[in-house]
This record gives sequence, C-alpha cells and structure tokens, in this order.
Amino acid sequence: MFSVCGLLFAVALTAGGGWSVADDHRGSEAVAEVRDVEHRGVKTLLTVQFTTERGEACESTLRSARDRSVAVGQRIPVRYAKSDPCLRVREPDDQSGWVILLIATVLLMAFAVLSYVAWRRPRPPLPLRYAGMP
Repeated sequence: MFSVCGLLFAVALTAGGGWSVADDHRGSEAVAEVRDVEHRGVKTLLTVQFTTERGEACESTLRSARDRSVAVGQRIPVRYAKSDPCLRVREPDDQSGWVILLIATVLLMAFAVLSYVAWRRPRPPLPLRYAGMP
C-alpha cells in the first residue's frame, strides 16, 4: 500500500513540477527596480517592483543567487510566470524549477518499480525434482 501511495504522490509531484516549468516558460521577462535588499546569511532577498507586459504592476520578493552587491534603486532583469506574475518571480538564469522536476521524475520511477514488485502476480513455486524419491 505504501508503494501505491508513494506512486500517486510522485505522479502528482511530477505533474505539478511539469506544469510549473511549462508555466514559467510561457511567462515573460521584465526590468524591475530593487526596492529593498535583505541579507540573511548566504541568501540575499530582493524586493522588486515591475510592470508586466499586460500592464499589471507587481511587487515581489525573490531570492538572488548571485554573488554581487545589489543596491536599492538598481534595475535588474526578472522573469515571471504567466499564471501568477506577482507571486512567482525569479532571476532569468535561475533553473531551480528543473531540479524539482528531476527529483519528482526519479521518485516516480522508484515508486513505479516498487509498485510493480509489490503488486505483480506471484510466480508459482518451482517443482521439486526429487520429491518423494529414495
């Protein structure tokens, strides 16, 4: 039962990851103005404001993976998803969505094999060659 539940979870995770990557590719790029810079250890969180190609004004927080100093008021390129442009904003060269899809695909294959092994029809036992012989 565990393998079937894991398989269903992996299918849902793969479908969601695939949809997220596809939606991200349908999105667009914009030039955003940095409103706030917050350093949290090795992470740098940027609050940016930009306008989508449909004219929607958005303000969002994104994690910057670059080792560069970003100042308030600086203009940087960002990429946003088509379905929710104000919530899913990232840097144009950030490929983290593919990592989730790769992990989901590996989990899907692993749970598919486990489900097959657990639910396949059992093979009949091999006949004993010398059963009952002196």
